Amino acid sequence: DADKLEEEIRSIHGRDENRSLYIHNITAMLDANKRMKTIASIFVYGFVILIVLIGVTNIFNTISTNIALRRREFAMLKSVGLTPEGFNKIIRYESLFYGLKALLYGLPVGILISILMYNSFSGMFGFMLVLPWKEIIYCIAGVLAIVFITMTHAGSKLKKENIIDALKEENL
Repeated sequence: DADKLEEEIRSIHGRDENRSLYIHNITAMLDANKRMKTIASIFVYGFVILIVLIGVTNIFNTISTNIALRRREFAMLKSVGLTPEGFNKIIRYESLFYGLKALLYGLPVGILISILMYNSFSGMFGFMLVLPWKEIIYCIAGVLAIVFITMTHAGSKLKKENIIDALKEENL
């Protein structure tokens, strides 16, 4: 045990006060380093989760508002013969386009930020830039899933709506 060994060395050294002694307990330093990494991880992941929740809320709000504003348009399409399958197809294509548009803007910006961070820190650590492709694929799947779920939710509200009521309403 490193702590017991350190205590024994200090007790032996304590007998001769004319000498100086420096003890470096690597186990204690590793434990302190591990605690600092854990604390930093909690803050970083907490921040990431907060940003993700803000983004998901923004996506949900934007898509729901967009679908709600187009109620009259969808009602007109239904009145001229749009089938439920056709409506679902429209919702799926719009989901795909929303997701791809978000990824078209988000991925290059994220990769550019990673490159800039690498360039600013590369002199300190001397490591190579490795893009986390697996995590990028997870993010792509997550964005597409969130957009699809949101569009499905907003579309299900429109399916239940009466066509006549939607056509009567005027958007201001």
